Amino acid sequence: MKEKKKDRQRNGYLAAAAGLLYAVLLALAFAGVSVWNEYKQSIIDNQKQQMLLTAQSLADNLEVLIEEYKADLEALSGMALRRTEGDGEPDWTVFQEYAGAHHAFVYDIMLENEDGEVVRSMKGHRIITIYSVSAVDSTMKLYQARLDNGEIYLILKKKTEHKNSISLVIDGQAYYQSMISGIRLGTNGYVVVKDSKGTILMHPAQEQWGIDVIYGRRQLYPDKDLASLEDMIDKQNQGQEGVSEYYSYWWTEPEAPRVKKISAYSPAPIGQDFLVVSAVIDYDDIYIPIAEGFLKLVMVFSGIIGAILLMGAYMFRLVLQRKKDTEQIAYLTELNRLLEEMHQSEEAIAHQQRLQIMGTMTGGIAHEFNNLLTPIMGYAEMLMMDLDEDCGSYDSASEIYEASVKAKEIIQQISSFSRKNMETAYKNMGAERMMKRALKLVRSVCPSNVHLETDLDFRGKCILGNETQMNQVILNICVNAIHAIGHEDGRILVRGRTVEKRDLESGCPVPVSGTWDEYVRIGIEDNGCGMSQDVLKQIFDPFFTTKKGGKGTGLGLALVEQIITSHRGYIYAQSQPGNGSVFHIYLPVNEQTEPDSEEAGTEAREPELRLLIADDNPKVLGLLEKNFHRLKIPVVTAMGFEEAGKLLRTRTFDAVVADQYMEGGSAVDFCMSVQGQYPGLIKIVMADQVDRELAEARQRGIIDGYIDKPVSDTSILKALRNCGREMES
Repeated sequence: MKEKKKDRQRNGYLAAAAGLLYAVLLALAFAGVSVWNEYKQSIIDNQKQQMLLTAQSLADNLEVLIEEYKADLEALSGMALRRTEGDGEPDWTVFQEYAGAHHAFVYDIMLENEDGEVVRSMKGHRIITIYSVSAVDSTMKLYQARLDNGEIYLILKKKTEHKNSISLVIDGQAYYQSMISGIRLGTNGYVVVKDSKGTILMHPAQEQWGIDVIYGRRQLYPDKDLASLEDMIDKQNQGQEGVSEYYSYWWTEPEAPRVKKISAYSPAPIGQDFLVVSAVIDYDDIYIPIAEGFLKLVMVFSGIIGAILLMGAYMFRLVLQRKKDTEQIAYLTELNRLLEEMHQSEEAIAHQQRLQIMGTMTGGIAHEFNNLLTPIMGYAEMLMMDLDEDCGSYDSASEIYEASVKAKEIIQQISSFSRKNMETAYKNMGAERMMKRALKLVRSVCPSNVHLETDLDFRGKCILGNETQMNQVILNICVNAIHAIGHEDGRILVRGRTVEKRDLESGCPVPVSGTWDEYVRIGIEDNGCGMSQDVLKQIFDPFFTTKKGGKGTGLGLALVEQIITSHRGYIYAQSQPGNGSVFHIYLPVNEQTEPDSEEAGTEAREPELRLLIADDNPKVLGLLEKNFHRLKIPVVTAMGFEEAGKLLRTRTFDAVVADQYMEGGSAVDFCMSVQGQYPGLIKIVMADQVDRELAEARQRGIIDGYIDKPVSDTSILKALRNCGREMES
C-alpha cells in the first residue's frame, strides 16, 4: 500500500511538473511572438527615423547653400552695379573673381536683358529650355534649365535696377556627386530633389532631371499605375515632412519593375517657395536587418527553451531522486553571475548617458565660467602688477590668479573632451620641431628628481596636425609619468623614429586602417610605479583615475586618445607593476615635405588702434576697458550686437571683437550683416568653443579670427597682430 501511495505521489509530481513545463513553453511562445513583433517594428521605425534624419540634414544643407548663393548674388550685383562700365553692363571682373573662387559648384554667370535673352555669359552659353521655376523673393527666382551644351543646371536669377538680370549657373550634378551621391541607402536606394510642383531637380540618373514626377512619367510610362506615388507627392508639394510607404517603379531599370518603397522627405525653404529632399529605399532592404535579427532571436529563444528543458529534466530528476543538491547550488550561482553581468551592463549604459548629458551641458557651463573667470583673472593680474612682490596682498592676488588658471584649464579640458564636432586648425609641422617645443613645456614642469632624456630622429618628416593639441598630448603623458615616479629619483625617456606601417600593425592592439605607408612613432617611457593590467585596460576611459583625494578628473588620457584619433593616429600603453610604463604614439607622415612657414612677429600699431569690443557681460567689458586704458589704447564697448551695429554706423573702427553668442544672435550672423560695409575692418570672435559654424566662417572670410575664452588684453592684441599679418600677406 505504501509503495502504491508513493507511486501515485510520484506520478502526481510528474504531472504537475509536465503541466508547469507546458505552461512555461506556451508563455515563452507568446512572449517570443510579442518580442518579435516589437523588434520588427522597432527596426522599421528606426530605419524610417534614420532616413528622415538624412532627408532633414540634406534639406538643411541645401537651404544653407541656396541662402549662401542668394546672399552672394545680392552682394555681387550690388558691387558690380556700383562699378558699372560705360556701356551700362556690370563690371565682369567681379563675377570672374567670384566664379574662380567658387568653381566647385558655380559653373557660369550670365547677364540677361529684360526679355530674358542671354546677352553675356562667361562661357558663352545660352538657355534652351526651362523646366522649373521657384520664387525666392520679389526680385530673385530659382530656375532649372538646359543650356546649349545639352546639360541641365540650376540658375539663380536676380533682377537689377537696370531691368536686366544677373544669374548664377549652379552645377547641380557636381553638387549631387559631391554632397549627396555618397550617402548609402540600402542596396539601391537614392536621394532625389524636387521643386514644390514635383519637377525633379536632382536624381542619380541625369535623364530623370527636369521630369515632372507624376505628369511627366505618365507621358513616358502611360501603362504604369501612379496612384500611390501621387498621394505621397501631394504631401510633399504641400511642404509636409514625413515618411511614406508607397508603390512605385525603378525608373532607371529596363521595363521599370514595380516595387514597394519607403520615402522620407523634408522641405528646404527658399524664400517664398521650397524644395523637397526625398530619401528613397526599397522596402525589402528593411528586411535584411530584420532577417538577421530573426535568426538571432531564434537562437536566443532556442537557447532559452533548451535551458528550460534542461531545467525541467533537472526538476524531474530532483523529484524522482531527491539528490544532487550541489547541482541546485551551482544553478543558483550561475544565475547570480548573470544578474551581476546585467547589473554591470546597466551601469555601463548609465555611464554612457552621463557622458551624453555632460556633452550637452558643457557648452553652456564653459560660457558662464569663462565670463566669470575673465574678470577674476584680469583683476588679479592687475593687482599683482600694482603690488610689490614682498607685500602679503601680492601673495593673495597670486593665489587667486593661479586658482583661476587651474579652473580655466579644467573647463577647457572638460569642454575639449565633450566637443565631438569641433573644428581644429591643422597645419603641416616638422615632427622634430614640434616635439622639441612640446618637451620644452615638459622640462618647465619637471621636478629636480626626474631626469628627462630624449632620442629623436624623425629624418625631416612632417605631420599634419594641431600643435597646441599635440603639446597637450605630450605634456599630459609626461605629467602622468612624473606622478608615477613620485619623490624617488627617476627618468623619462622620449624616443622618436619614423617607421613603416607593418611595424605599427605588428604591435598595435587595435586594427590598423588608412592608406598611409609611413608613420612617426613617439615612445614615452618612465621607470615609475607602473600599472596592473586591470588599470591598463581603463586608462583611456573618461572619468577613470587612480589619483586619490580628488586630484584628478579622469579626463587627461581620455582627451589624449581623442586628440590622437582625430589626427588619424594610434595610441596604446604597456606597463607592469613596479617596472614603469611605456606609451606608444603613431601619427601618419604627411606627404608634404616642407612644414608650413611661420612668419616672424611684427609689432602692431597699438596706440593708433581704434577698437570696438561687444559683450553682454558688463564685468568683462569693464575689465578689458581698464586694461586697454593702461596700455593707452582707446577702446569703445557695446552691450550686445544692436549697440555695436549703431556704433559702427556712426564711428570709424579698425577692429571689432565680439562675444560668440549674445542676445539677438551669434557673432557670425553679426559679422555677415556688416560684411562689405566697412572695408578693412578686422572681425574677431571671443569663443567658448570652436564649432563648425565658426570654422566655416573663418574659411569663408566672414570673420578674421577667434580667441579662446577667457580673454585678456594680451590675447586680443595677439589675435589682432596675427590678423594684420595675414591681411598684409
